[in-house]
Amino acid sequence: MGIFFGAFDISAHSLFLSIFDEKMMARGYVVSGLAGIILTSLYTGFQTRMHFRNFAIVNLVFVTVLTLILWILLILNPANWVVFIVFIMLGPLNILAMLGFWGTAGRLFTLRQGKRLFGLVDAGMIVGIIISCYAIPVLLSFNFKAHNILIVSAAAVLAGSVIQVVIGRRFQFASGSVEKGTEEKAKKKSVSALFRSDSYIRVMGLFIALSVMTAFFVQYSFMAVTREQYPSGEDMARFLGLFTGSMMIFTLLIKLFVFSYLIRNYGLRTCLAISPILVAAFTLIAVLIGMLMGFTPATSGFMLFFMLLALSRLFSKSLKDSIESPSFKVIYQTIDEKIRFEVQSAMDGTVNEISALSSGLLLAGLGILSFIKLIHFSWVLFVITIIWILVAVKLYSEYRKSIKKALESGGMGVTEESASKTKAAMHGRFSADQAFADNYLSLISGDFSCFEIIKNRWFYEKIFDYTSSRKDISLIPALNRIASSENIDEEIRHRSVQIADDLEHYSSDQQNEDKLFSAKKILADSRQPQTTQILRLLRDNTIESKELAISMIGKFKLKDMLPEVCTCLNTRGLEVQAANVLRSFGNEAREEMSRFYLASSGNTAVSKTVLSLLGKDCTGENEEFLFSVLWSNARQIREAALECLVNCNFRAGEEDKDRLHQLISEIIGIIIWNISARISITRKNDTSLLESLDRETARWNTFLFKLLSIAYDSGSVDKIRENLESGTVESVNFALEMIDIVVDEAIKPKLVPLIDVIPDEDKVKALYQFFPGEIHEYGKIIEDIINRDYNLLGIWIRACAIRSINEIYNRNIGESLIAILFSPEKILQEESAKLFSRSDKELFNSAAGRLHSSVRDRLERIISGKTPEGELIYEKVKFLSECFPGLEKEDLLLAAESLKYVKDIQSSDINVKGRCIIWPVRAGKPMQEVKICNDAEEIKSISESYDFLYLLPLNSLKDYNFRFPEKSNEIREYIEKYEN
Repeated sequence: MGIFFGAFDISAHSLFLSIFDEKMMARGYVVSGLAGIILTSLYTGFQTRMHFRNFAIVNLVFVTVLTLILWILLILNPANWVVFIVFIMLGPLNILAMLGFWGTAGRLFTLRQGKRLFGLVDAGMIVGIIISCYAIPVLLSFNFKAHNILIVSAAAVLAGSVIQVVIGRRFQFASGSVEKGTEEKAKKKSVSALFRSDSYIRVMGLFIALSVMTAFFVQYSFMAVTREQYPSGEDMARFLGLFTGSMMIFTLLIKLFVFSYLIRNYGLRTCLAISPILVAAFTLIAVLIGMLMGFTPATSGFMLFFMLLALSRLFSKSLKDSIESPSFKVIYQTIDEKIRFEVQSAMDGTVNEISALSSGLLLAGLGILSFIKLIHFSWVLFVITIIWILVAVKLYSEYRKSIKKALESGGMGVTEESASKTKAAMHGRFSADQAFADNYLSLISGDFSCFEIIKNRWFYEKIFDYTSSRKDISLIPALNRIASSENIDEEIRHRSVQIADDLEHYSSDQQNEDKLFSAKKILADSRQPQTTQILRLLRDNTIESKELAISMIGKFKLKDMLPEVCTCLNTRGLEVQAANVLRSFGNEAREEMSRFYLASSGNTAVSKTVLSLLGKDCTGENEEFLFSVLWSNARQIREAALECLVNCNFRAGEEDKDRLHQLISEIIGIIIWNISARISITRKNDTSLLESLDRETARWNTFLFKLLSIAYDSGSVDKIRENLESGTVESVNFALEMIDIVVDEAIKPKLVPLIDVIPDEDKVKALYQFFPGEIHEYGKIIEDIINRDYNLLGIWIRACAIRSINEIYNRNIGESLIAILFSPEKILQEESAKLFSRSDKELFNSAAGRLHSSVRDRLERIISGKTPEGELIYEKVKFLSECFPGLEKEDLLLAAESLKYVKDIQSSDINVKGRCIIWPVRAGKPMQEVKICNDAEEIKSISESYDFLYLLPLNSLKDYNFRFPEKSNEIREYIEKYEN
C-alpha cells in the first residue's frame, strides 16, 4: 500500500503541475474534496451493508480498476482534462485504500495485539512509500514516462487486493468487527450528534481540520515554488521522488526514535503543539525572507524562500505522520469503546475530506483575487497555525477532562468471568470430591440447594460412596431429596433409594452400636448434643471422630465451641471441614478467628486460611483487621490479606493514605533491588535465574498494583495496568497521564519511573535519590539472593541461584550453604548438597554431624551420587511446571514434595493411599500416556516403556487447592482431562 500511495502522489502532482498552474491546483483541491466526500460516504454506506471481509476486497478491487482506467486514459488520450481527473482522484483513492487497510488491521488484531503491532504496520507502509519514491528517479533515467508511474501504483494496489483475499480466507477477524444488529445501532449516537453534544469531539475535529488546512497551504506553497524551479514533468517527478523519499525517511526516524522520547519526557501537550509551532516558525521566517529579499525566480531571495518552504513541507508532513498521528491514537483511547471506531472513521474520513474541500475553496478563493501573491498565502498560513496552536492547548485540556470521566466510569468486571470458568470446569470426579467436601455441612444441615447448581454425576457418586463406606446416616435426608428430584437421572435416583434403605436397616440394628456410630446418630438427630459428648469426640485420636465433632458444632451452631473448630484448622485432614464450619457461622466467628490468627501467627498456612475466611464476609470490622495485616512481616500473609481487601472492593480512607504511601514506597524499593540484580544477571546471561527473578518482580508488581487499587479507585488502577501491559508508546503514555491524575504527588515521583517503559539502568538511576544502591557483580548478587530475607525473595529463586554456582568460590558462600543445610526447606538442602558434591565435600562433612540423621542420610545419598536426578525436588518442580505452565514454580514446591519418583513399578514398594496421577517420563519429558489410577494394583498394570514414573496422590493436590484456591482451576482442568 505504501508503494501505491507514494507512486500515485508523485505521478499526479508532476503531471498536473507540468500543465496547470498553482491556482488551478487549488480548484483541483475543491473538486477532489467533493469527490472524496461522496466516495467516503459511499464507503460508509456499503460497509454497513456488507460483511467487511468481502467489502474490503471489493474496495481494493475498485481502487485497482479505477487506477488502471486512469492510466489507460493517459495512454490513449493524454488530454488536459484526463490529467485533471487523475489529480482530483488522488485524495479520494488514497482515503479509500487507507480506510480499507486500517479497517482490516483493526479487525484482524485484538485491541491488545493492535496496540503492539500497529506501529510495525505503519512503519511498513512508510517503507513502501520510501521504496516507490526512490525508485521513480531510477525509472525515469531509463526513459520511463511520468504517466507510466501510475501502472506502478496499479500493480501495487492489485498485489494488495490479492493479499486481502488471502487474509480473508486464512485469518479470522476479531470479534466485534462485523456489522452489528439494528437494535444496537439504534442505541448509538450518530457522529454528527456527538459533534453537537460533546465539546471534546468538536475540539478534536477542529484540531484535525486546522491540521489538514495547514498541510494543504504548505503543500500549495511548496508545489507553487517547485513548479517554478522544475517546470518539466519528468524533472519535477525526479525531484519529488527524492524529496518525498527523504522526507519519509525523516518521518520514520522521528517515529522510531524521537516520538517515544518526546512523549515520555515532555508529554502529550508538547506532541500536539510541536507541529503547529514549527510550521508557524518556518512560515514566519519564509515570509520575512520573501518580503525582504523577494520570492520570485528573478530575485536573489527565491532559492532561500524555496528552501524554507521545502523545510515547512518536510516538517509539516513528517511531524503529522510521526508525532501527530500516534498522539491521536493516545487521544482516541479516552473515547468510549462503543463509539471509538465510528469517531475515528469520521475524523479520518469525513472531517478530513470536508477540511480538504474547505482548504481548496479557501485557496481557490484567494487565487481569484488578482492582488494576492504567493507570499500572502504564507501570511494566511501563519494565522492558521496560530489558531492551531491555541486549539492544541484546548484539546489537551479536554483530553485531561476526558481521562477523568473515563476513570470515574471504570469497573473491574472480573468476578463473573472467573466464576463461569470455575463452574465450567466442574464436571469430573476430582471436582466432585472437592464439591462434596465443600457442601457436606450444608447437606447434613438440610440445605440441598447444591443439587440445583452442581450437575456433575460424580458428585452423586461421591455421596453414595461416602454414605455407604462411612455409614453416615446424617445424609439420609439428602439421599431422599435426590430420590424425589425429577431433574436427576433415574438410575441415580434408584441407587439413592437403595442406599437410603440400607442405611435405615443398618441404623435399626442394635448390634452396630459402637462409639462412632453412636456419634453419627447424634449428628443425624435434630436434638442438640451435649458439650461433653462433642469434647469426648474431639479428644479421640481418630480423624473421623474429630470430623463428627466439628460437624455437630456447625450443624447445631454451637458458637461457644468455635475455639475447638479453629484448633482443627491446624490438624491435617480436618482443615477443609473446619474452614467450612467457620464459614457457616459468618460474622459470628469473626472475633474467635481474629484471636486464633494472633495465636497461630507463626503458622503461615493456618493464618492464610483464617484471613480468607474473614475476607468472605466484607464487614467493616473484618476489613479493618485485614488492613492491619498488610504490615505483617510474612509476605504470603500480606498477599492473602491484600487479596481479600481487593475482593471486598475495599477503599482506604484519607487517614490511612500516608501509611499506604509508605508501604507502597517500601514495595517500590524492593522492586528496584530486583531490577538492579536483574541488570547484573542479564550481563552474565544466566537465563534460568533471570526468569526466576522476573517472576519474583512480577509478583511484587502485582502486589504493588493491588495496593494502589485499595489506595485509589480500583477501576482506574486496572485501566492503568492494562495500558502499561500493552507496552506501546501510546498506551504507556496514556497510563502515565492517568497516573498523573489519579495518584497523589507524595508517591508519583517514585511510581512513574518504575512503571515507565525505559531501560532498567535508567529506572535505577532515576530512583537513586530515593533508593540509593549499587549494581553489584554477579557473584555478589548470587550471594545476596541466597541470604536475602525470605519475605523479600522466594525459595525457588534461591534454589536456582545455588544451582547456577559451579564451585564454592569464597568462604562467605560456603558458610551460607552450611546454614541452608539446617533450614526446613528440602529443595535448598538438596541443591546445597549437590553443590558440595561437585565442589567441596569436606565442607559438608564438617557440618554433617550436627544434622538430624534422616536429613544427613538423604543428603549423603545425593553427595555420593546414589540419588537419581529425577528424585530431586528441583527437577520435580520443573516437571510439574511443564504440566501446569500457568502456575508459579514457587507455588508448586508444595506439590513437588508429594511427587513420588519410581524407577521400576514391578520391583518398587508403592505405598499410595487413594487415587493418584501417573506420568511415565522419557528423556525428562512427560509422555502422552498420563493415567489416573485408583490403587497400587492398577498402577502396576502400566506396561508402557519409560525411564521412570512420577506418582502424585490426588489428595496432595486437594491440599494445594485448599491453600491456593485462586490458582486451582488449571489443576482441576488438567486432572479432568485425563479422568474423562
